[in-house]
Amino acid sequence: MLTTLVNNTVDAIQTSKKIFVDTFVKHEGLAKIMHEFVDAQNEYTKKAIEVGFTTASNMHKTVTDKSFYTETAKSMQESAKAIFNTQK
Repeated sequence: MLTTLVNNTVDAIQTSKKIFVDTFVKHEGLAKIMHEFVDAQNEYTKKAIEVGFTTASNMHKTVTDKSFYTETAKSMQESAKAIFNTQK
């Protein structure tokens, strides 16, 4: 749902850029090049958002898993033992 909202926002912004080009750039060659650039921006932006959402989702899954905290605590204890030489 959030992805759809964000993608629709990206599309609206990119469409406004194309309308701007159509309104103010009267040379067909330049307008075509600028439309291609806007299309590339659209594709890149949507892919970057997709990767960002995937990364955030995976990070959330990792940090909400109990094993993340037990492994982190164990690692910190081992580090403390090595630093303070308190091994028993």
